[in-house]
Parts: sequence; C-alpha cells; structure tokens
Amino acid sequence: MLVIIAAPTLLIVLEGKNVRVAHPAGIYFYNSNERLRYPLVGYTSFYSGWTCRLMGIAILTLRMSMEQRDRKEMIKETFNTVAPAYDHAALRFFPESARHLAACLALQGDEQVLDVACGTGNAALALSAHLPRGQVTAIDFSAGMLARAHEKTEAQGLRNIRFVEMDMQSLTFAPGQFDAAVSAFGIFFVEDMTAQLRHIAGKVRPGGRIAVSGFYEDAFMPLVELFLRRMEAYGIERPPLSWKRISSDEKISALLASAGLENIEVRCLDHGYYLRDAGDWWQVVWNAGFRGLLNLLTPIDRARFQEEHLAEIQPLCGSEGLWLDVKVLYAVGVKPAA
Repeated sequence: MLVIIAAPTLLIVLEGKNVRVAHPAGIYFYNSNERLRYPLVGYTSFYSGWTCRLMGIAILTLRMSMEQRDRKEMIKETFNTVAPAYDHAALRFFPESARHLAACLALQGDEQVLDVACGTGNAALALSAHLPRGQVTAIDFSAGMLARAHEKTEAQGLRNIRFVEMDMQSLTFAPGQFDAAVSAFGIFFVEDMTAQLRHIAGKVRPGGRIAVSGFYEDAFMPLVELFLRRMEAYGIERPPLSWKRISSDEKISALLASAGLENIEVRCLDHGYYLRDAGDWWQVVWNAGFRGLLNLLTPIDRARFQEEHLAEIQPLCGSEGLWLDVKVLYAVGVKPAA
C-alpha cells in the first residue's frame, strides 16, 4: 500500500488497482476497471486556490498512471495469450513486411542491430539474413512472444539473434551500443511516441539508421470498421486505434523529425492479399491485438458475436476469397552526428 499526502487532511491511497481518496467530505473510491464508482467531485468546495488544484492534479496523475499501467499489462497479457497462433497464415503480412523493413537499413553485414518490440521475431529473422558477421538483439516484454521467437530461430538454426525480455520504455543498453535499430508495428503502443523513439535513438551510434513501420490509414478496411461497429452494438466502447497516430506519410515523418532524426525517407507498400473466407478474418482478429477486446465479452456473447460478425463479412468474399487490405508505411531516419 502506498499513501500519498496531496494536501492537508487529504489522503490518496493506492491499493492494487484501487484508489481511495479521503478528505473531510468523505471517502471516494476509484477502481481502474470500473472507472469512477463515486464521482470525485464535491471535494472542491472544501478547498480553494492551489490546494484544490493540487488535489485535482494528484488525483488525475494517479488515475493516468494507473490507466497507463493497466493498459500496458493488458497489452502484455493479450500478446502472451495470442503468441502461439500469432504466426497463423492469415497474418502473413507480418513476415512479409519484416523483410522489407530489414532491407530499409541497407546493412553491410557486420552491424549490431536492435529490434524493439520484436514479437515473435519476424523482423529479427529478416535482419539476421543481412548480418552474416553481425548480430540482432531483439527485445520484447511479452514472454509468450519471445518463447515463440526462440522456437522459430532454433528451427532455422540461426545463431546471430539474441532475444531479451525487456520493456521498450526502459532499455538498459549502453548509449550508442548499436549501429541501427528497427521497431515493426511497435512504436504506436506507447503514449509518448517521440520520447520512445528518442529513447531508442539513444542506443544507436551517431550516423546510425533507425526504421519503424506502421499501418496506413485505411488498412484493414472495411473489415475492421464492421468489427468495431459490431462491438459497439454489444456495449463495448470503440477503442482508439493507436496505429492511426502515424498512419500517413506526414504523421510518421513528423514523428521521426520530432525525435531528432534526419534524412527521413517514407514509403508506403501494399501487402494486401486474399484470405480464404470470413473464417480467416476471424483468425486475424482472434490471434492479434483484438483478442483483449473480444475477451471483454462473455463466452456466450462472444460466440454470438462471432456468428453475427462473420455473417456480415461473408458477403464481401468473392471468387478469390476475402480481400485483406494491408498497406504498410516504412520510415527511416538517421541519427545526427554528435
């Protein structure tokens, strides 16, 4: 238990995922899963000026901190869960795009490369082919994803990849330790993308190249729109699609520039393909980032949701199958010379 005194007679107590705020007006209870059980209002009438502002800032800061912590844990839990099926054929855009991301670095073959948020190792495997005398150090905070990555590298007999369980927001490598770095579909999971990219750049030597990939604005449309509308019909709030923050040439270029990178190049490639049927689309949503959202439904509701959603997807199938639109943005920048 952590107790923080934010103002005279005000106690803010952290208990796991709960916050209790005690003051002369009584006790207010905040639970990160249920949001505000009792509104945190009214207490302002007991204070004025800076004391009131301090109380509000303290409560807001704690709420934001808890929500960010819970979001990170939810992301980790989701990826641990989906790891065994993350390499399903329906998700084959991951290894295909990884090969292009690796090529973006124009490696000479003897570099030390950092792969941030490596997942099941698609980018690391692609990079290893360009590094006969070098090495890839690949990090991820999901033990499940790393276990799958290890299986793949062992199966291919690769010896120039090192996997490390590590939070990308707390990289412990020495400054300038790497010659280059990549992050495939990972940078948009953090709130402050600029700070994250600067953190990564800090581990790369001056003159080193840093490449990131993200989805283009209309990727997965109209399938993902139908999915989210159906979730709303079940009372599940539509979540913000974090990858949309860097879903255009201008946005992803601005991100790299804000992190201090130079000579920025951006390309958009179409990696779309036909899924066999609506069932393959379910493999996409169930075995990737939407698993956490689906798990908000009860098993009975989830089964009904699946039936209804696939029924609305099936008419989109043609003679060749169901088109999965996967446009990917690749951005590369250079760390300025010291």
